[in-house]
Amino acid sequence: MHPRPVMARAVRWGAPLLGALIASVLPAQPSGKGVIRGVVRTDGEATLEGAQLRLRFGSVPVARTESDETGSYTFTKVAGGPAWIEARRIGFKPESLAVTVKESEPLVLDIRLTRAATELSAVRVTGRREINGPMAGFYKRQQTGSGRFFNYNEIARRNPINMTDLMRGVPGIRIEGRGQQSFVRIRGNRCAPLVVLDGQALMAGEVDLDAWDPKSFEGIEVYSGPAAVPVEFQRNQRMSSSCGTIVLWSRMPEPREPKRKKGDLSPAARIAAMLEEGKTFLPSDVDRQAFPDSLNLIKPLYPDSLFEEAVGGRVVAEIVISSTGEPIMETFSAVTTTHRSFVEPVRRALREQRFAPAVRRGSLVQQVLQLPFEFVPDSTARRRR
Repeated sequence: MHPRPVMARAVRWGAPLLGALIASVLPAQPSGKGVIRGVVRTDGEATLEGAQLRLRFGSVPVARTESDETGSYTFTKVAGGPAWIEARRIGFKPESLAVTVKESEPLVLDIRLTRAATELSAVRVTGRREINGPMAGFYKRQQTGSGRFFNYNEIARRNPINMTDLMRGVPGIRIEGRGQQSFVRIRGNRCAPLVVLDGQALMAGEVDLDAWDPKSFEGIEVYSGPAAVPVEFQRNQRMSSSCGTIVLWSRMPEPREPKRKKGDLSPAARIAAMLEEGKTFLPSDVDRQAFPDSLNLIKPLYPDSLFEEAVGGRVVAEIVISSTGEPIMETFSAVTTTHRSFVEPVRRALREQRFAPAVRRGSLVQQVLQLPFEFVPDSTARRRR
């Protein structure tokens, strides 16, 4: 049976008084077998990532840790007796918590931090209306067109062995086998459909679709004949097919975030160090805050799985904006989020976003920015069921 969480009540003191008081009653203690664990939350009950926690015996700090993406934290090998936990997070009021540790059982201590700063206006992401790039047309045609559409989420869910395996069972599509090869035929036609790859028609004979891995495509469109083919794929007579048309959109490799090596600072700890060293500033320390270029606002792509289920949500992203207006991606993290699937689209959008840098005493400087994103389901969108 697990101990019930204790919701800590804050004890606020001036820093000099707090240090003197603790030092007078709590001597430094060696390590032991005690455990302190819990979850850091906001006063709105959202779990809080990147909170910096410090354990003190008297005036001596004996351990540091940080809340993870679920808001969870743990101190281990803690000696029994009275102690203090200090919890800090940029944008929230710090808390100092008095605790008593028993080595015989874990202390489960949930912590709430209250927001101290006013949030910026949220970037609102509504359905698919504001997507940029090749897939913008894909999703627009999916809402208004008469074809059959496969996005990457559906392809991954079906997990087909090959392209003809993906097409098998789709109304109007027939798979023919010749020896070791399989071919797609649409609406009873005997001829091969036209294949368009990333906007370019492949005209040199029949295309072996099974030469491609289905998961290498971000989107696939299937049209039954010339009347159904969107005008953008009918630039001239040669780019139409009476035997149907298959449009393929390649999945571009996503830039991978470098994995943090053991001992490397987390994004939140990196920002804390930059603040302590005077290399970056809080919004309250600058004369003009950093802000995104609203004329070229990059909005995140609504995750397919959440969009199709009409699941909304919210992410508060934290990142340092350089003095040239570029986001420093090594400092990116989600302060809070309602669903982890929203975090990566926000990361990708911020990587491409440019900002007006902060100004302090007439100079351009680096600044920590916390930017909210709201994902709102588009009630007018057509979804497959």
